[in-house]
Amino acid sequence: MNYLQLFYYASDYFIRIYKQLAFIKRFLLPIVDEECNKFNYHPSKREADKIKFYYPLFNHVVNCENYLTIKNRGLSKIETERLGYISVWATLYDDFIDEEKWSKEKLKKIFEKTLPHQERTPKMQVFMAMDDKLKKIFTPTQFYTSSLKLAIDWQIVSSIQLNSTITLKEVLHISDVKCGNSSLLWSSILDEDWSEKDKRLIYQSGYVGQLVNDAFDAFKDIQDGGYTYIRKTNSIAEAIEIFLDACTILNQTIMSCDAPLKYRLKTIRRMACIHAFGFVALQHLEAIDKKYPKPIDWHKVERRDLITDMDLWRNRLRIFKNAVFLSRL
Repeated sequence: MNYLQLFYYASDYFIRIYKQLAFIKRFLLPIVDEECNKFNYHPSKREADKIKFYYPLFNHVVNCENYLTIKNRGLSKIETERLGYISVWATLYDDFIDEEKWSKEKLKKIFEKTLPHQERTPKMQVFMAMDDKLKKIFTPTQFYTSSLKLAIDWQIVSSIQLNSTITLKEVLHISDVKCGNSSLLWSSILDEDWSEKDKRLIYQSGYVGQLVNDAFDAFKDIQDGGYTYIRKTNSIAEAIEIFLDACTILNQTIMSCDAPLKYRLKTIRRMACIHAFGFVALQHLEAIDKKYPKPIDWHKVERRDLITDMDLWRNRLRIFKNAVFLSRL
């Protein structure tokens, strides 16, 4: 990818983001607000941002539209609506697992809607309502059902990342399996006959996406007591090596797909534009290696060293350089 091509992909992202924001405002927000009011659920600002903005936008533009690039098509109207519903309820369900710490037995009852009515919180009722709306326009397939089970099981397992004794190998395995299966879940509600090679591409993109998130969320994860590859590697330089290896494997996986070369290259380039943000965050974190003595006491690392300021022009310019670099791995 050269810089002229990069400008095309960046412009295309802006157009897709604009269209998805219009869909969220026109279609999704009225439905979410109606269900929240109906069940007297008042999400916090953080919760509202996730269910009304970040997840419906990210899962649409960054996840599923990128998967479909290998097929040389975009999302249909009905697929967009399905994604809207599942983005809301998946976010709420993640909270039941990660923040509210419901037991596996209760989580199953919530999802199967067998939980007694008197035990259903307003948040649970909104979740169930959104799942019901999804089921009205989508008949679950075997692929969807199996992907859903694996995604939920590994989301529950990932809670061990709060344990300080977790190893780097365990962290990377959880990131791989949890996020790989979550990505397969998103793809399973699309009207596509994914081959095994396509699924490997989707799975690996989920893993790389998690590495990107962990780089950007370093400060938040430390505050929350979580352990990601950022804290478990011996240095940020090692974390960068892990990230670049994962991106290289992703590009190789894409190139192995049974699609015309121009669609494979287009998929690599589109994904590189997103993963470039993660590389910028890692480059910012790399200063920690020289600034703090080993082993690093992460609670003594200053906030400014953990948070990547994307308003700085040097970081914005790095995105372009990194996108070109990652597309050529």
